[in-house]
Amino acid sequence: MARGSRRPRVQQFWQEFWAFALKGNVIDLAIAVVIGGAFGRIISSLVENLLMPLLNPLIPGGNWREMTLANGIKIGSFLGSLVDFLVIALSLFILLKLLLPLLPKTPPTPEQRECPYCLESIPLAATRCRACTAELPPL
Repeated sequence: MARGSRRPRVQQFWQEFWAFALKGNVIDLAIAVVIGGAFGRIISSLVENLLMPLLNPLIPGGNWREMTLANGIKIGSFLGSLVDFLVIALSLFILLKLLLPLLPKTPPTPEQRECPYCLESIPLAATRCRACTAELPPL
């Protein structure tokens, strides 16, 4: 294959890639991941610095996170991660239950529209009114 014939395909590949990467939904997803990571650090800090110090005195056995089984299996570390996850999940659930009612509600998208000629209710995708058979203007 000649070298010159590959260049247009490579350029087309990069053009398609940039068109994909700069789509609104990809950028929105990237922003959501960054904000989600920051929010995750806030929740982790809440659990580690505020909730776990309150729960640790209730858990018997002192430094139970360093407990190991035979052959060096770190069961305490695993159980600690499990407890952290459960506390984080519970904290997030409670926080969302408190915050979601405060957020503005988005109205549902309509599935029907009115015919401008006879005012009959018709599906959004309709191009003709089923009652008066008038041709409908595009949305």
